[in-house]
Amino acid sequence: MPMDRETQLKLVHLRDDAGVLSLYVNADPREQGSTPIWKTRLDQGVKQLLDAVDLGTRSLLGRRVEELKIDIEALVRPGSPGIGRALFIALGTGETYTVEMQTPLADRVALGPRSHIAPMFGAWAEGSPVGIAVVDGKGMRILDSRFGKCEEISGLAFVLDTSEWRVMKGPGGHGRDHHSSSTQYDLFDFRVAEHLQKFLTAAHSTLEEHTAQFGWELLVVTGDPELVDAASKSLGGVKAEVVAAQMVLSQKSPAQIQQLLAPEIAAARHARDERIAAAFAEAPPKAAIGSEEVLDALQGGRVDRLVIERDSVWSARRIPQGAVLADAVAPGEADVATAIAEAQLGEAMIEMALASDARVSILSEGVDLGEQAGGVGAFLRW
Repeated sequence: MPMDRETQLKLVHLRDDAGVLSLYVNADPREQGSTPIWKTRLDQGVKQLLDAVDLGTRSLLGRRVEELKIDIEALVRPGSPGIGRALFIALGTGETYTVEMQTPLADRVALGPRSHIAPMFGAWAEGSPVGIAVVDGKGMRILDSRFGKCEEISGLAFVLDTSEWRVMKGPGGHGRDHHSSSTQYDLFDFRVAEHLQKFLTAAHSTLEEHTAQFGWELLVVTGDPELVDAASKSLGGVKAEVVAAQMVLSQKSPAQIQQLLAPEIAAARHARDERIAAAFAEAPPKAAIGSEEVLDALQGGRVDRLVIERDSVWSARRIPQGAVLADAVAPGEADVATAIAEAQLGEAMIEMALASDARVSILSEGVDLGEQAGGVGAFLRW
């Protein structure tokens, strides 16, 4: 499945009366061996789940696992695409969704009336769609970067018709004549540069269309500073945060461009989240603080943006790798039980927010909403 808003909605709304099995693996190349550790964790989790559920659920669960044996084998195979992989199975209907991304996910097995989406949305916060416009004397390359993958999707070629331009040359001789000729060539280059900047300025409509089409949250414009300025100054209508970089990357591959811009993109995300947190501190009374107030506002359809801290109730980092999240399997430790409950609460809030067309922000690590919020807050519509 492509990782976009439509995928978000499909996964969030995936429900089944018989249960939805959510399988996550993190195929870290550093953990490969004769039997990858993520495969061992997944096998152990599924076995633990089968042993714990009632006979009716066990029969249906076992049958679906057997039917989807090839899909599950592909999920854990070292050579399969993606580092983070997930498979969602509706036990009653047999409906399935598969997701792979280069962004890491947690190893986890979950069974519930709905899909388990906590790891997916945590990864979404780190690898959400970003547009990249690389500008140079030839025009503009446009790339889409999301979840560790980057591809060139289009471009704008700068073609200047100079057939009617006449480069003036001075009379024969030395000294003054050479200076005159040099000046004329300088003027010629100036006119080319001027047309190039106008061309890049006019590219705003194309970038606006791409931003809407690909759902970019950030748009990075990179290249020579003068060209970046020309391409950026008319982007007020773009529904994405514009980040001006100054790396000349026109000769680089998409993968190299993504790698070189990764620190700039991470810094832009962190700065954006800090602004959101600062605005939240100034938002009352048009803000809900803490899970109780947020849930009440979500139920009333009053939430404009749901905000959850990365390392608080959302990430559930205390859930061990390979853990099984199901009502039939009681967590062995109180801290793990609390983390699971908090993750499930976060998922319920995400679903309610998306159902009311509210925006969802998972803050970067180290950005918080203040002690009173307890990791969860919301900007209100009224």
